Formats: sequence, structure tokens, C-alpha cells
Amino acid sequence: MIKKTLATLALLGFASSAQAVVIDFDDITGASISGSWRYLDVPTEGFAFSRPASVIDVSHSYYNFGSHSGDFALLNNGGSGVINVTATDYSDFTFDGVWAKVWGTPPESGVSTGNRYGLMQGFNNGALIWSVNTILHGSYQFLEAQTGLIDQLVLRMGNYYLIDDLALNEVAPSVPVPAGLPLIASGLAALGFLGRRKTRKA
Repeated sequence: MIKKTLATLALLGFASSAQAVVIDFDDITGASISGSWRYLDVPTEGFAFSRPASVIDVSHSYYNFGSHSGDFALLNNGGSGVINVTATDYSDFTFDGVWAKVWGTPPESGVSTGNRYGLMQGFNNGALIWSVNTILHGSYQFLEAQTGLIDQLVLRMGNYYLIDDLALNEVAPSVPVPAGLPLIASGLAALGFLGRRKTRKA
């Protein structure tokens, strides 16, 4: 029992919290407008998106080019413009995958329609952590998770394209060790030592 308690106390000193989210762009106040589109100028799920990122109804509007889930997707609304994604508290996070397709093609129109070539990159403090070449086409495809903590996700995947169900995992800083924790741990260790001595004498 004492060993388990000590182990728990030790883990507390290195505890960190994580917040995994999948952003589907369907219920963003002021941005998810039925039948229309808006620049994504408000933070969502703890993350900020730079222009030309736009939330657009791709199911019940003239632009019915399809989403991966729900009715909305995120559009690169600036041609070859770059979209930057950062945590609103500037903490590190991991990229856990996203679904993407080209703009202007019917849903599930396949690999033969308007391929787009580009890059998806992760940076931390300005240093490149990883970089992936992307090829998008008329059907949604999954761009896989990448290893490494980043503080900026950069999407430069060619001209107009859609993304949906963006998976990110924000990692908060380690929790500081409470001031009294070392004393408690020392006391429990002493109790454990005394318990072993009594057992040996018996």
C-alpha cells in the first residue's frame, strides 16, 4: 500500500494534462452559417486559424462540394494562401490527422479530378519539426498523424481546398510539485522503513 502511495505521489510531480479535440467546423458561433460562409476569425476548441481560413456550408448551399462529417468544412479561401493553426494559449500540441479534398468538385468524385499538390508542416519555436508532401483530389482522404510536439501547424496544400475533422491534441505544461509533497513522501518512506524493521523482528 505504501509503495503504491509513493508511486502515485512521484507521478504527481511529472503530471501533465492533454486535451484532444476533433474540429468538425459545424457549431462555431458566428462562423457556421447555414447556406453561407464566414472567415474563421474566432478561436474554436482552443485553437486559432489565420485567414484565408473560412467555415463554409458545403451541404445546403450553392457550394455543395461535400464535407467529411456534418454540413460544414474549412475552406482555404485565398487560392494559394497559407493557413496557420496555433493554440490560443501558445502551448504545444500534436497533429493527429485531418480529412482533405480539393474545392469545386462533387463529393467523392475520385482521384482523376483536379489534383492539388502542396505541403503540410509542423513547427516549434520556428524550427521545422516535420513536413509532408500532400496530393489532394476529388474525394476526402485522410492525412495521417505526425510525430512531434509543435506550436504551429502550416497548411499550404495548393490552391483552393477543403479540410474537415481536424484532430489536434494540446499538451499543457507540467504541473508543479506542491511544496509539501517532498516532506509527505519522506514521511511515508520512513513509515515504510519502520514497517519493514518490525516485520523482520517478528
